[in-house]
Amino acid sequence: MTEDKPLSGKQAVFFDVNQTLVVRGLSFEASFREVWSRYTARWSTDDTPDAGQLWQAYIGKWHHRKKARATFKQLDELQQQCLREAFEEQQIPFSSAMTRDFMKEVLQLQVSAKTMPPHTLETLAALAPRCKLAIISNSPRAEVMLLLQRFGLHPFFPQERIYTALKPADKKPAPLLFKTALQALQLPPRHAVMVGNSWKHDVCGAVKAGLDAVWLHEDRDSAAEGKKISQHRLGKRKVYLIRRLDQMLDLFP
Repeated sequence: MTEDKPLSGKQAVFFDVNQTLVVRGLSFEASFREVWSRYTARWSTDDTPDAGQLWQAYIGKWHHRKKARATFKQLDELQQQCLREAFEEQQIPFSSAMTRDFMKEVLQLQVSAKTMPPHTLETLAALAPRCKLAIISNSPRAEVMLLLQRFGLHPFFPQERIYTALKPADKKPAPLLFKTALQALQLPPRHAVMVGNSWKHDVCGAVKAGLDAVWLHEDRDSAAEGKKISQHRLGKRKVYLIRRLDQMLDLFP
């Protein structure tokens, strides 16, 4: 890089959550199947659909709803609606409380299996005095809040600085969440930067909204520890490639 501290002048850093601040232990599908197995273990009937059948019914409803761009207040409401429809298709008796509790268990199982990359807390603690930290995530707000609480990250991210999608069409790389966050913080795009692991959602989405971006692209290669930050151009914006989250500190004055 030609600049010692290329993010000088940035007043806000937006972070993705999943696979950026925390890393996945169990997939949503694995968690879903496990919770259904727990439910059916309590029942004595032999004709109950197995986890694979219910999952296929659920994911079919999910893709249909997403394609139709159905509007729900929150993404977790969409999940519950798809589960209700899957139960109906499989002729499984259910109540609103059951679908709510089922999805809550799936979320809790996913969260409990996640871990935090090394130096995450130290990196956020060092950045917090220098600029405002915020979240821009495609995950349901309830999941984001649960993750921040579980890993002790909530002091860095006040609730008013957590921006999540209300419906599928709002999700990154759509510009809405980026623009909402900038508006709330009263900042022009050039004074903020987006950090995330997804090239499509975090990097391309941020660049389209006029922000510079930091792409966290971990390398499993044992030599990755020694790899330097690299700088690239995407349209008119700058993109910085880092291998570890603590390399963020090398970008800030």
